[in-house]
Amino acid sequence: MKWILYVLAGWSTLVTSLFLASLSSNHLIQGLVMSGLVMPIILYLYQKFYRMTGVKPKTPVYSWKRLPHFISGVILAIALATLGFIIGDFQGWIDFEKWHPSEQWFIALTMNILFAFFYEALPEEFGLRGLLYDVLRYRFAAWLSVIFQTLLFVACTIAVAQIQALVGLAPGVSINLFYIILIFCFGICLQLLRLWTGSLWTSIGFHLAYLEIMRFAVSPHLKGLPPIITYHESVPIISHIISVCMMIIGGIIVSLVILGAKRFIRKSK
Repeated sequence: MKWILYVLAGWSTLVTSLFLASLSSNHLIQGLVMSGLVMPIILYLYQKFYRMTGVKPKTPVYSWKRLPHFISGVILAIALATLGFIIGDFQGWIDFEKWHPSEQWFIALTMNILFAFFYEALPEEFGLRGLLYDVLRYRFAAWLSVIFQTLLFVACTIAVAQIQALVGLAPGVSINLFYIILIFCFGICLQLLRLWTGSLWTSIGFHLAYLEIMRFAVSPHLKGLPPIITYHESVPIISHIISVCMMIIGGIIVSLVILGAKRFIRKSK
């Protein structure tokens, strides 16, 4: 039953680190606290887990040798989002007005990339799509491990919001049914990306690209960020719906197709 202890240790590390990071309003401090706490603990738990199972991969999913897959995740997110905008423009749902010069948004985008990488994409992927999935996979079938990991992802977000409310802080996110469904599907997508590439860096790249596309191209007004592009919507928030569906649902479909093709090839051999 040691695997349960590893799940609890990894999950509680993420929840505690997210809460402590949220105590500061400074993005730099938030990123340092989150990655500074999560990364060494998760890597330590990984080594303990490998000793428990007696099996350590020659090239772990988080190995630097798999870093090129980071670009694969970024490119896939950008390609799916671009396809969504093209479809929206073709259908008349989105009317593009202006591309803004890079000097208006480049610095803000660069700073936000650094913040999102160390505060969200890197530690969350190492903890959830990395350690927690691998521990669950040691005990369950792959499809059950994907679902259980994603439920832990949702529970982590809800737990942090509840702790923030208990101590009198404003929750970082608004927990509602739509948001729960969104992050559940997002968690499934990220886990499947890691599975077909065999690299945690794919989900890290996709996660990071998704955040920046949503913040600077789709809904920059929500966070007061400079937009990369401005456009008119025929239906309110249609661009948000299209982008989310194309990146998340599209990522799930692409991953399932590739996983299915790989399984078929293995069987045929």
